[in-house]
Parts: sequence; structure tokens; C-alpha cells
Amino acid sequence: MKQQLIQKLSKAPSFGIQLDESSESQLMVFCRFPDLDANRIVEHYLFCQRVGERATAEAIFKKINEFFEKEGLDWSKCKSVTTDGAAAMQGFRKGVIKRIQLSPKCVGIHCIIHREALVTKKLNLNPGEAGGQEH
Repeated sequence: MKQQLIQKLSKAPSFGIQLDESSESQLMVFCRFPDLDANRIVEHYLFCQRVGERATAEAIFKKINEFFEKEGLDWSKCKSVTTDGAAAMQGFRKGVIKRIQLSPKCVGIHCIIHREALVTKKLNLNPGEAGGQEH
């Protein structure tokens, strides 16, 4: 299945990736691309790897880049990177998105679900209270 995914991703004219790094330093990468065989946009889990003790921007980028190189994926086709907004991901000088300069037209995006979670924390709402429900 992995090889089929890599083949379809390689054939796609462009793709986006979504990164999420857990508290256990597990990096999960998802991809979204036009599947030319199915004639639709698809989303797939791409890989999950342990980053190491310290999940720095450098360590995260290194894991992604190693995967891309091993699988022969073309960075220039990567048009978007979605993250949770953590400094390691979106840091202006050294963040993962900044390091993805192998694709000059790549755009960094702060995931809307993570933004909603941050707003909920700031408002100090209990789970289930967000979403416009009356209190």
C-alpha cells in the first residue's frame, strides 16, 4: 500500500502535507493531492516516525527530508505545509516551514482546528460548550 501511495503522490502535479508532532516526539505526516487515477483530491497518512528526545525544527525537517529523499518525492511539488503553529513548526527564522525552501512556492498554514482549540482554551470553555450552544 505504501508503494502505491508513493507512486500516486509522485505522479501528482502538486501536493500538500500536514505535520503534527506529539508530546512523545512522534512526527505524523499526512498528504493531500490530486489522485490522477481516481480523478479526485485525496488525503492519506504518509508516515509516522520518532523524532528523538528534542523535537527541534531541524530534527523534524531532517526526518521529513530523509523520507522524501528515500522515496524519491519532489520537494518542488510541495505547495503547502499545515502545522499546529508551534514555534518549531512556524518559527520565522528556523521553523520547519522556513526550512522547506526546496519548494519556493510552498505556503505555510496554521491548522484551523488547532486555532479553534487555542480559542477554546483562552475562553476557558468546557468541552461541548464551544460551537454556539446557549448556556
